[in-house]
Amino acid sequence: MINAAVLGADVSKSRSPVIHQAAYRALGVEGRYQALSVDAAGFDALVARLRAGGFRYLNVTIPHKAAAAALATSSSAAVKAAGAANTLIFTSANARSRTRAENTDGAGLIGALADLDVGVAAGCVAVMVGAGGAAAGAVEALTAARTEVRLLARHPAAGRQIRARFPAGRRQRVSVAAWTEKALARALREADVLISAVPPAAWEDEVARAGLAALGRQTAVLEMAYGKPTPLAAAVRGRSARYADGLGMLVHQAAHAITLALGTAPPLAPMFRAART
Repeated sequence: MINAAVLGADVSKSRSPVIHQAAYRALGVEGRYQALSVDAAGFDALVARLRAGGFRYLNVTIPHKAAAAALATSSSAAVKAAGAANTLIFTSANARSRTRAENTDGAGLIGALADLDVGVAAGCVAVMVGAGGAAAGAVEALTAARTEVRLLARHPAAGRQIRARFPAGRRQRVSVAAWTEKALARALREADVLISAVPPAAWEDEVARAGLAALGRQTAVLEMAYGKPTPLAAAVRGRSARYADGLGMLVHQAAHAITLALGTAPPLAPMFRAART
């Protein structure tokens, strides 16, 4: 019996439970996946309780990704580079519990971009808006694929912290600027994809949206948020020929997390069907 959960400040409307349950059914394994909301003060204690209760793995979302990375006894290279973890896997060695931190945001992003016909590689230019835990994991994967990343943030210092974690060769692929109308318009020139890693409400600001006037029709747009129609979706309608919300990224990163935790890759088709219904 597999027990797993997603932890976040408010995951009451998360689609992760139906996605993971669909994967378990497709793999023919018995499992139960829960969505558990928890604040920062209670996060560490909840993780400890679930680990002691025999949970196999946890997925972690806003705002606990940095805290999750700090709890690990071992971390993947992606976690170390991003400074954030979205998956905790519990194992036992010599009767001692261990916690391995993974970051599947990057794998989820690459999969979602492939669904949009965006191939990340040398010569690809990605504009990243946001500098939180999800953005950090995404930048790690993009720079590993030799993609140029133009990172824009309301607080550029957070973006520079992300950039500073990488070795010199990969730092050269990341530029950081304040998120302004002119900076967004400048970054979008000849860009292959715009990636939004900020809450949907951030795009309600007219100044924030103004720079989208420079968005090319062939520039794809991927928004990490999913669910209700967003201000960004409305703003790029008619401007870009390719837009997707974060549902695809959620499915791809879930599949990667399950593969890491169970050692078997689940089929994507039933996971996508569950996510969409």
